[in-house]
Amino acid sequence: MAGSQKRDLLIADGSPGIGCPVIASITGAQMALVVTEPTLSGLHDMKRVAELTRHFKTKAVVCINKADINPELSDQLEREAEELGLPVLGRIQYDPAVTRAQVHGRSVVENGDSPAAREICALWERVRDAIA
Repeated sequence: MAGSQKRDLLIADGSPGIGCPVIASITGAQMALVVTEPTLSGLHDMKRVAELTRHFKTKAVVCINKADINPELSDQLEREAEELGLPVLGRIQYDPAVTRAQVHGRSVVENGDSPAAREICALWERVRDAIA
């Protein structure tokens, strides 16, 4: 559909985890934005997705969601990502505005100004630059 409409950019939301749906999401992608959270499973999954993107020769960057719930693990995630060659383009803090937006059926950036909305907008600018 994107090709028939002559779109320059197609963004697909891949499934969470590390299995076959993630492989399908990465296949043919120009870049993967790996969204992780500061948990041990988040660290494990980020490493696994890094392996997959390397295997498929897909550029990958990282965003740490809810980064403020465990600052020490967020710092560890960032160090590990950098060691894997994955630049961390953003850290999104936990923000109740995200839940309020979901309740209203809107994205957080449509639902007014909030810390998470500002961080997501800044992340988008860095992602857009990384794609170019």
